[in-house]
Amino acid sequence: MARIPIVREDDPGTSSEAREYLKRVETGHGEVFNALRLLANHPQQANALTDFVRSVRYRNSLTPTLTELAYTTASVVNRCYY
Repeated sequence: MARIPIVREDDPGTSSEAREYLKRVETGHGEVFNALRLLANHPQQANALTDFVRSVRYRNSLTPTLTELAYTTASVVNRCYY
């Protein structure tokens, strides 16, 4: 059982802010991964983190290929296989 609740859009207890965050993520990604559903427990912080990640990922001076290579290299160096 998960220790942090997974936020669902169809749950009546889900706040409107969390629903808006999940909708924003779905619009941007096409789907909502469980890690992002966990972040939706705190929508204000989740939005800030999402904005930061998008900034790092898409607003940099690297080509898309070099950006992906940087992410892959960092994952290997840090032994992150997820």
